[in-house]
Amino acid sequence: MKPSLEDPAASAGGPWEECFELAVQLALRAGQIIRKALSEEKQVSTKTSAADLVTETDQLVEDLIISEMQKRFPSHRFIAEEAAAAGAKCVLTPSPPPHGTSECNKSK
Repeated sequence: MKPSLEDPAASAGGPWEECFELAVQLALRAGQIIRKALSEEKQVSTKTSAADLVTETDQLVEDLIISEMQKRFPSHRFIAEEAAAAGAKCVLTPSPPPHGTSECNKSK
């Protein structure tokens, strides 16, 4: 949620404004990738069980989010669900996964 205009830090740009703006930009870009993927054939894999799905789209969106966050915040470290499941080293700062994997895959 965007900070209230009554919050002095928000009106002055505050320390979270850059994070918020990046999050909005990335959400819009991720949405475009997901929307396009809804009309394409899906490549679906499982991780730990038949209910634990991962798609090529999940990985594309996660790669976009992490790579852009790393460009903007090079001193930060991130944990990402799909990369961690594939064996990537995890260090600090969780990043939420794109939600709706199971729901999107039920549409086809």
